[in-house]
Amino acid sequence: MSSIQKVAVLGASGNLGQIIVPALLKAGFDVTVISRPGGRGYTQANNDSTDAKAIKVGEAAYDDLQSLTTALRQHDALIEVFNPAATTNDHIIMRAALAAGVKQLITNEFGFDTFHPNAGGLPISASKIEAQRALEEELLKAAADGKPAPLAWTAIITNTWYDFAIRAGFFWLNPTERTITRFGSGNQRVSISRAALSGEAVVAVLHQPERFRNRPVYVASYSVTTNELIALAKEISGESDRLWKVTDVPDLVNFKEQGLALWNEDSKGRKSGVDWRHSQAFMMLSTLQLFDEDNQFGADFSDKLEPGWGESREEFKAHLQQLIEAVGK
Repeated sequence: MSSIQKVAVLGASGNLGQIIVPALLKAGFDVTVISRPGGRGYTQANNDSTDAKAIKVGEAAYDDLQSLTTALRQHDALIEVFNPAATTNDHIIMRAALAAGVKQLITNEFGFDTFHPNAGGLPISASKIEAQRALEEELLKAAADGKPAPLAWTAIITNTWYDFAIRAGFFWLNPTERTITRFGSGNQRVSISRAALSGEAVVAVLHQPERFRNRPVYVASYSVTTNELIALAKEISGESDRLWKVTDVPDLVNFKEQGLALWNEDSKGRKSGVDWRHSQAFMMLSTLQLFDEDNQFGADFSDKLEPGWGESREEFKAHLQQLIEAVGK
C-alpha cells in the first residue's frame, strides 16, 4: 500500500490542473494547490462529483526557497503542472522539495517524449530538458551532502491529447470543417492520449510509487497513422472522399525550416524564448515532432507503453465517433 496521502500541486490554474486535481480528489488524496502570489489559482471548471471545498490552498513564489519549503512541508508528493516557462525555477523547486522532505515528485512533462535521445533536436523541448538536468543536479548534490532518502521522481509521457485538441480546433482532424491534414506520407504512427489519461496516470503512480520510481512512464490511448485516421473518420461518418477533404503537406523539410525561422524570430529579445505554447512556431515544430517519417523524435512510443495501458482500435474508434458527432454538429 502506498504511503502517499498528502499531495501538493504546483501551478494548477491551467488545462492540466483541471485534469489532475479532480482525479486526485476522486481517488481520495488530500490536495493542496500552491499558486504564485497574484496568480489565478485553481478554479473548478467542470461539474463533476469532486468537492472543490476539499482543496487546501497555499501560496509561494517559485523563486522563493523559504516560502516554497514552508508550503511543501508535511506533503508526501509534489506534482508540477505549471507553464513550462516556469521551469527556469526548477533548481529552487527541487531544493525546496528536498528540504521539506517530499517523498515523490511527478515532473512537469505530460507531452512529448523529452527523454528521447533526439528530443533536443527541436527547441520546443528545451525547457523540459533543462528541468530534467536541474532535478538530476539537485539529487546529486543532496546525495553528496549525505542527506537521507532524496525524493523519487516520475515523468509521465502522454504525447498529444487528441480529444482536447479536436475540441480546441488544432488537431489534424477537424470535424467542424470535415477536413484532415496529412503531413508527409501519412504513414507515420503517432501515440495519442485522451486528456483524462494524464489524471489516471498520476493516480496510478501515487498508488504504486515504487513501481514507477525514477523513470519516465509512457501511457497513451492509441497509436495511429493519419491514413488510418482518414479511414476511421469515413467509417464513422459513412461519408465519401468528397465530404472529407484531405489536405496534403508533403514537404516536411521546408515545413521545418519555416517553423525554425519563426521560432528564432519570436525568440529575439526574450530571455526564456517564445511564449511557446501559443505561437505558430510551436504549433509547426510540434507537428514536425509528431510526423517525422523516421520517428526521429519518438512520437510513436507504442513499444514503451506501460502494461495494461492503451485501447483497442474499436475503443479508440468509439471515442473518436463521440468527438466527431459532438464537435461536428
